[in-house]
Order: sequence, then C-alpha cells, then structure tokens
Amino acid sequence: MKNLLFLAIILIPAMTFAQMNQKTSDAKKGNEMLIGYCNRDGFTSVNSNFDSAFKAEYPVYKADEATMKQLAGKLNDIEVTVVMATWCGDSKEWVPRFYKIMDSLDFPYKKLTLICVDRTKKAPGINVDALKIELVPTFIFYRKDVELGRIIEVPADLMEKEILKIISK
Repeated sequence: MKNLLFLAIILIPAMTFAQMNQKTSDAKKGNEMLIGYCNRDGFTSVNSNFDSAFKAEYPVYKADEATMKQLAGKLNDIEVTVVMATWCGDSKEWVPRFYKIMDSLDFPYKKLTLICVDRTKKAPGINVDALKIELVPTFIFYRKDVELGRIIEVPADLMEKEILKIISK
C-alpha cells in the first residue's frame, strides 16, 4: 500500500511534469517553439524564445481598474483553456497580458490549461481539433465544464472587459 501511495504522490506528478513545456523546431522558420501542454515556466525561462515577448508585454499592461474590481472574486468557479503558439505575434502580445490580469485577480492556475500548437494548430497527443481552434491565441472560459465564451486572437475590447462579459453569462 505504501508503494502504491509513493507512486501516486511522487511518480505520477513527475511523469506529468516531464510532459510539460516540450520544444520542437518550427518547420517554417527553424526556430524553437513550445508544443503541447505548457505552463508559464515554459515561456518565461531565459531558455525560451518567448521570454523576451513576455518580459516586454507583461509589465507594461495596465488593466482597467474599474473592470478589475468587478472581476474580483468572480473567477472561483471558472476554468480556462488557452491555445496559443510561441511563433504567433498575437500570442506574444495577449498571453502575457492575460497572465497580468489573472495574476492581479489571484487566479488559481490549477484551473488553467495552456496548450501550445504548431503552425497547423496541432499538438502531439492532444485533440486540439475538438476545441475547434481557428486562430491563436484562443482563450476559452468554462463554468462546470460548459463553455461560456471565447476570446479569439485579439479581444474586441480590453481583455479584462471581454473576460467580464463572458463570465457574467
């Protein structure tokens, strides 16, 4: 029994972590890119080609304070899936801004699934087709496994205002 518990506590998370932040080569430009399930560490580490974009966008984004006050405490039952690409200019702009907003709201990142795709919008071992992704980044918001709405590529308004509209449904 203790051996089984050890496997569940130590090895399974280690195997999962090993699957995170995998890198591949961009067939079009030859640059390194992230692929599959990722987390913030994958593109904020100094070994990432996404690092400079994150450092450029994250600190300068200033969210609308009134909207942020309205959002406060309203994300407790929300889960988010983000499909992005480290080769994509819009992902380089909007994913860091998304993180800035969510950090300000103390969003529990265990409720975030981040998927990096290649230029064909695919990721090995992940059924990205089921998400019906046409453009990246795509931010999908769920409540109790029901999709509430999406922000696709570029928000129509301030991102935090779009998030508020979606989760207020």
